[in-house]
This record gives sequence, structure tokens and C-alpha cells, in this order.
Amino acid sequence: MTSPEPWRLVAPDAFAAFDMVEATAATAIEPELLSAVRKSVAAILRNEAELERTPVVVSRCEYEGRVGACVRFAEQFVIDVKGESDDERRALSAALGSEAFTFVQALFVVDVFQRARIALGRLHGVPYGPALPPQSGDLWAALEVFMRTVALGRALDPITTELVRLRGAAVHNCQLCRSRLSVRAVDAAGDRAMFTAVEDYERSSLSRRRKVALRLTDAVITQPSLIDDLLVTQVHEEWTTAESTEIVLDVVRNAANKIAVALGADTPRVTGAVEFFDIDGSGEVVADVDANVVRQATAS
Repeated sequence: MTSPEPWRLVAPDAFAAFDMVEATAATAIEPELLSAVRKSVAAILRNEAELERTPVVVSRCEYEGRVGACVRFAEQFVIDVKGESDDERRALSAALGSEAFTFVQALFVVDVFQRARIALGRLHGVPYGPALPPQSGDLWAALEVFMRTVALGRALDPITTELVRLRGAAVHNCQLCRSRLSVRAVDAAGDRAMFTAVEDYERSSLSRRRKVALRLTDAVITQPSLIDDLLVTQVHEEWTTAESTEIVLDVVRNAANKIAVALGADTPRVTGAVEFFDIDGSGEVVADVDANVVRQATAS
């Protein structure tokens, strides 16, 4: 039998982790904040199904005080995270205190995981299934499991994986992400020149296949509800289900940079140099300015 969710067949561990993150995020912040944020994010992403199933705990006219500060931060996070201002950060901190970091983690899940649900549904013509029941736990730990699991995916070639990552870094303007290059991708490409194409990829010499991957990347990052039949056809012509699923999962994993950007914590670890990185056998990132150090540390 064909699975109603074909993406699960090609990445079962990743989607088990995906579901656990969503379940944990559902208990990470107060219900009134979660409801208000879900409503706002769903409205921006034009997700009617999410709007209908999200309970109204606080009406829009009551979005003042701490709830208002959280919703304003959330809306900027979704629309253009690099536009988060110091005033918005201070307002969030004043509203939530030590819980602000957990709130931003939960916001990331509400935003980016919802984008993935929409994108996968558009690509395959079936909706992503209902979320697991809410589960208490450490949200950051659940996110780390998800990110390590996705990082170990090998359906995509390393060059495309890196182009997708760099495109997200450019759109979100994550300075840390933009200071890094995948040593595996550079080795496969032969030099670094190809990776500058992400800034204006449609007019670059990249292959149609890789341009389609970046079109899908942009759609998930910006407005997944606008994924149309043309893009769906292009994706299916150029990429297998396993490959296109990994593109979507990589976009979600990479978009964790929105947490750092939103909090103004995306400062590069090096200045005036490139920091090379790769993924070790456990899914952890190993980075160093010396590419050979990275190669040795991640050699299997």
C-alpha cells in the first residue's frame, strides 16, 4: 500500500523526531501565548486549516501587554526575522524574563515546522497528519535530536545541500551561517566559486536541477502556501521524493538560525576568514578555519 504521507517512507526517523518536537513545543509556553502565536503565524502563512483548529484563548483586541509583545515579536520573526529590532527584543525580555529563549524556540517550531507541513502537502497533494498529543519535556533537547537526525541524511549530494543551507543563510542574513562553508561540498565542487551563486541563483550558471532546489527552498522560507503546480511539477521532474523531502527537512533544520538572528546572537566565530564545517557520525557539527582539521575529525 502507498503511504498517505510519502515523506515518512523516505525519512521515518526524521519525521518521528519532527513530530516529537511539535508535541514538546505544545507544552513549552503558556496556552494563551501559544494560541495567540499560532493564530498569528497561521494567518501570515495563509494556513486556513491551522487557523480553524487553533483555539482562541486571547482575542485579537486583547493583544496588549505581554501577549502583545510576544505576538509582535512573532510576526516580525515570521515575516522577516532579520528585521527584529533591539526594542522588540527588550519588549520580549521584559514580558517573559528568563522564559524568552524557550518562547523563541517554540515560536521557531510554530513557524518553520508549519511551513514544512504546508510544503510537503503541496508537493504530494496530501495533508500532513495531525500533531501528536502535547508532551512535556525539554524542547531544546528534542530540537537537537531532530537537527542531528536531519544532518545525517544523505539523499542529496553535498553541493545541493550546501546551496540550500547558504540560501537560507542569505535570506535570514545569519552572519554565523554565512561565515561557514561545508568542506564536503567544497571538495565535491573543486572550489568555492559555485557557492556565491545563491545570492542571484536564477541568473547564475547553476543547473536547472539546482535552481529548482533553490526555488523550493525560497518557497518554504518565504510563503509555502504559494507553492503552485508549476513548481510542484519542476520538483518532481528534477528530484526524487527522498531528495525533495530532504530539501524541505534541510530548510527546517537550517532555519534554526532564525532563533539566533532573532535574539541578535548570530555573530561569526571568526572574522576575515571562512570557517569550514562538516557533520560527524553522530550528526554534530564540527567547524574550524583549517579544513584539514575538519576532514580528520569527521573521517569515517
